[in-house]
Amino acid sequence: MNRLRGIAFLLLLAVWPFGQARADKALEALKPFLRTHCLECHGPDKQKNEIRFDTLGTDLTDRRTLEIWQDALDQLNLGEMPPKKAAQPERADTAKFIDALSARLELAYAQRKSTGGQTVIRRLNRLELRNTLRDLLYLKGAAYRPGAVSGLVDNNGNGRVERKGNDPVRLFPEDELDEGFANIGDRLVMSDFLLKLTLGAAEETLAAATHTGPKPDTAPRVFTAPFVQGRKLGQRTIETVAREEFDKESDLLTQRYYEGGDGRLMPRELGGGVRISGRYRVTVEVSGHNQKHPWDELAKTDQSKSFEIGLHLADTRNGGIGGPTSHAVEVWQLPGDGKRRTFSAEVWIDDTWTPWVGWENGPYDRNFRAERLVEQYYPTQFKPRPDRKSVPKEVYDAWPVEMARLLLKMGYAGPHVRLYSLKLEPLIDQWPPRSHTALYGTGPVGEADVAKLLQTFATRAWRRPVTAAEVAPYVQLVRSMMEDPKAGGNKALGAIKQLKYRVYHGKWTKLPEFDQLKPVAAGTLAGGLIDIHPARKPEHYGMVFEGRLETPVAGEYEFEIASDDGSRVLVGGQKAVEHDGLHGASIRRGKVELTKGTHVIRLEYFAYGQPNSLRLAWSGPGIASMPLSVTHTAPEQIVGNPDEARAIRALQAGYTALLCSPRFLYLRENTGDLDTHALASRLSYFLWSSMPDETLFRLAAENKLREPAVMRAQVERMLKDPRAEAFEQNFTATWLRLDKLGKMPPEKGGPFRFYHDRRMEPMLSKQATAFFADVLARNERISSFIHSDHTFLNAHIARWMYGRDDVPGERMIRVPTGDPRRGGILTMPAVMTATANGVDTSPIVRGVWLLENILGTPPSPPPPDVEPLSPDLSKAKTIRDQLELHRKHEACASCHRKIDPMGFAFENFDPVGRWRTHYRTDGRPQIDPTTILSNGDQLADIVAFKQMLLNREPDFARCLTEKMLTYATGRRLEPLDRGEINRITTALAENGNRLRDLVHLVATSEIFLQK
Repeated sequence: MNRLRGIAFLLLLAVWPFGQARADKALEALKPFLRTHCLECHGPDKQKNEIRFDTLGTDLTDRRTLEIWQDALDQLNLGEMPPKKAAQPERADTAKFIDALSARLELAYAQRKSTGGQTVIRRLNRLELRNTLRDLLYLKGAAYRPGAVSGLVDNNGNGRVERKGNDPVRLFPEDELDEGFANIGDRLVMSDFLLKLTLGAAEETLAAATHTGPKPDTAPRVFTAPFVQGRKLGQRTIETVAREEFDKESDLLTQRYYEGGDGRLMPRELGGGVRISGRYRVTVEVSGHNQKHPWDELAKTDQSKSFEIGLHLADTRNGGIGGPTSHAVEVWQLPGDGKRRTFSAEVWIDDTWTPWVGWENGPYDRNFRAERLVEQYYPTQFKPRPDRKSVPKEVYDAWPVEMARLLLKMGYAGPHVRLYSLKLEPLIDQWPPRSHTALYGTGPVGEADVAKLLQTFATRAWRRPVTAAEVAPYVQLVRSMMEDPKAGGNKALGAIKQLKYRVYHGKWTKLPEFDQLKPVAAGTLAGGLIDIHPARKPEHYGMVFEGRLETPVAGEYEFEIASDDGSRVLVGGQKAVEHDGLHGASIRRGKVELTKGTHVIRLEYFAYGQPNSLRLAWSGPGIASMPLSVTHTAPEQIVGNPDEARAIRALQAGYTALLCSPRFLYLRENTGDLDTHALASRLSYFLWSSMPDETLFRLAAENKLREPAVMRAQVERMLKDPRAEAFEQNFTATWLRLDKLGKMPPEKGGPFRFYHDRRMEPMLSKQATAFFADVLARNERISSFIHSDHTFLNAHIARWMYGRDDVPGERMIRVPTGDPRRGGILTMPAVMTATANGVDTSPIVRGVWLLENILGTPPSPPPPDVEPLSPDLSKAKTIRDQLELHRKHEACASCHRKIDPMGFAFENFDPVGRWRTHYRTDGRPQIDPTTILSNGDQLADIVAFKQMLLNREPDFARCLTEKMLTYATGRRLEPLDRGEINRITTALAENGNRLRDLVHLVATSEIFLQK
């Protein structure tokens, strides 16, 4: 097969215009048009803009030649050439010339981007780097979940936003995209700035993996009802009265949770979250009542189904249980028979995160009140509310409580849930955890252990066998730091002696005069590194650090600080660097002349809002850039005897160096057939966006991964692993171009206010991902993406986007559509929003999106400098009218005949994907969804349009195959790949064009198995 590919490549050389300095027949055939119509201005007698067409070459590998041909095309598209006063060519001749030259230039540009059918060596993108650090260092937590995004926060109210949370790549810039793909090799460049960020991420994650303190307390904590007091957390009057007057041993839930704090129960003691990150067993005791009930009119439920009780997690620092971080981790089925039952789940909970319990499928009614129930079901006991003007205020306000009391006394016959207790048990299998022992072993670190530890680490980090010689320089670095803190010209970490700190509380916008304030706490940092954790406060505090810094020789020393918020460093009484005021963690540097010896160093710092961080490093004669502070998210100082602490810090320096090596940061692949370790990496980054695990490493070492049966088994295993969520989320977003969500969001007021108020955007992405994951898990036909009789909804999307009130809870669940206009991904709100401009819809944008991402026939880019729409639109009342005028432009007509019909079918979907029948413009003209395709077929609406696409399933299969191959290999596909793509699509069709089959075919294709 390789020989056949080689022959095919040689044959292609004969026809592919690789830019030889010889006549290009296609361009030579266009020259008569130029000689006839253009030499008057660009010939031997006159050279306007110094351009001659009679001597113009055809070698498009020459940049200047390419620019001239492109300029000629642009001028023709604009109608600027020939000049208005000159004789004009026939329109048909001009159109023929434009089409031929456009095709030839498009080929030339493709040639320039060509990589010869090989994947360019590429850097890990930011998400792959985060996931790899997670798996390499055995880290866990919310910041590392697939799809986790560090949100932006203006933590100071000064208009400057920054990323929050513990995501190690939160400060990294977004990776450059190539048609939606964030893993194309030649787009993933490295810079000094990015390398410094990588250094910081390596230090931060190594600190998070290191645990030298005592084993945390594993005693279980049991929380019993009542979980709330009064009407906190949005509890309704019925629930408050029930808890306070009828049953103080349980908390009552009469409705499912929906918005804010309604229906969410959390122990009061966990208002700040758990104290220690780790794995916990959460056990709840609950009972369900009246699954069969007579109150269906006001408390409507599906009485054939058990109650669903959800265990959720939420970050108390980011909106709490009603905020955007809340998500379900377990859902239990609870029979509504009145019996107490216990349910347990083992989950990872980060510090400051809290568990909470909610009723997933209970009834919900915004107007659910005791008085309505009494009036409906106990009419003889009902008392109307007294007139506000005729009774005292306290009597008027007490009426709802009286009604709730009466309702409960008469007997609450509606469905409800009672929560009695929540038990939290820390689960620590080993201490120190694996993240620590993998780096430092299980006992004291000796020099003999260094080589083995570094080589083992490098083998996993570099994703291939590593020799002792390759890690020898790193071993030497670590041993030198262990033996002598000053060896090799590097000052040991923890260089500040007698380091003390003081903590102050206050809300400052610039550094205060700390010496005039009274500290609330003080202490000593035995590790010798500046650390803000002893403040034990998330915001509104300040700290002063003072110690003694030893300089080995006289000279100029540079101090580098990154603080959020203000900071100042003084050394020997001199101001070394200052970064005062409210700001994010940007870097400031300053230099100071110091004599040899010991100097007093003082650092002043304050934090106004969250997040907050502080990092300090120095460099100078004989000292490379070395930190004087712990990583700001480090859970603890390194404790223990000085030799052990120095050994750990020395190893951290070695590991950091390994993680900043190109061997870690880049995916290196051999030419031709990939070796088994490179193949293991390609497979793991395809399906997990992360490094290979132990099984893949073992199979690579045994040289078994290329065996078809082994590869198939591994693909199946990996798709069932939770890490495959990265593929489901990242590929879905890449293919559907969901990166455009949020780029032009809907206006914040008016009819789209709900989009922002309800935080719809993340939900829209989750809906699309859930649908893709379901098709993948069931191995359904890919035609399901075009049309299906089901979709995925939660209560918010159902209500606000689909106008439905029959979907409970915040989880995405599979539900029937009951509407042929819906189903599939084409009309999902995520796609409709990503293909709109935030104000209105555009058939052009949606048509181009469909051609590019569903049919795989992208149109040529629009001519430069041509107005997006024809300037004279005074008579146009709708977008259809505007485009009719636009198509009269000669340069636009041919492409728009192909694009516009593909977009008109979606006009009934507004800028966020809701169904509409009229435009919002003056006169509210009715929307016309009919469309006539370029082949003359007329389609009445979106239903007929979907059917047309279903008839073109082979085109869709080819497009999806090409998208997945590009994602899997990290390179653009080229003409050489067409044969293998044909083989894949043929095999796919033989088994019904099913999605999971496509993943297998991609992973076993020649394109995937070769560089």
